[in-house]
Amino acid sequence: MKRKLILIILVFLFNMMWVNAITITNDFASKNNLLIKITQKTKLNNTTIMDDLDVMLDNSLSYDGVDAVTIGNKINNYLKAELAGYGEFIAKYSIVNEVNPYLVASFIIENSECDETCSVLVTKCNNVGKLLYNKENLTNTACFGGYYQSYKSLDDSIKAYIKYIKTNFYDKELTTPSTIYKSYNKDVRWVFRVNNIMDSIKNS
Repeated sequence: MKRKLILIILVFLFNMMWVNAITITNDFASKNNLLIKITQKTKLNNTTIMDDLDVMLDNSLSYDGVDAVTIGNKINNYLKAELAGYGEFIAKYSIVNEVNPYLVASFIIENSECDETCSVLVTKCNNVGKLLYNKENLTNTACFGGYYQSYKSLDDSIKAYIKYIKTNFYDKELTTPSTIYKSYNKDVRWVFRVNNIMDSIKNS
C-alpha cells in the first residue's frame, strides 16, 4: 500500500514537473519569437542616412536633358505647406528610380491636397501618396489604426511612393497618367488634373 502511495505521489510530481517544463518552454519560445520580430522590424525600419546623402549630393543626375536641381526648383514652385522645399528630393529620388520626376511631383501634389496646409494624412501620418496599410509587412504602421500607412517622416513616405509608382506602373510599362489611371482606380478627370500639373511644372 505504501509503495502504491509513493508511486502515485511520484507520478503526480513528475506530471507537475512536465507541465512546468512545457510552460517555461512555451514562454521562452513566445518571448524569443517576439524578440526576433522586434529585431527584424528594427532592422527593416532603420533608415540608411548615407544612402540619402549619396543621392542628394549627386549633381550628375538629370532627366530629359535637364539637371535634377533645376527640376527640383521647378517642382518647388508648386509645393506648399509641409511639402515646401522637397522639390530636389523628389526629383533626385525619381531619377535614381528611373521614374519621371514631373509625374511623381504631380501625383504627390494631387494626393496631398496641400494649400495653406496639407491633408491630415500628410500632416499626421506623413503619407504623401495615400498608400494603404499592409499589416503583413513588418515595417508598416497604420495611420490612426485605419486603412492608410503611417511613415516616420516625409522623406520615407516620398521614397516609398516613388518605389510604389516604379513597381506598380513603370515596371509594367505604364508611364503616363492616361495609361496609369485605370490601374490606379482613377477617372478621366484625374488624368486631366495631373496632366495640367505636370505641364505647368515642366514649363515653369
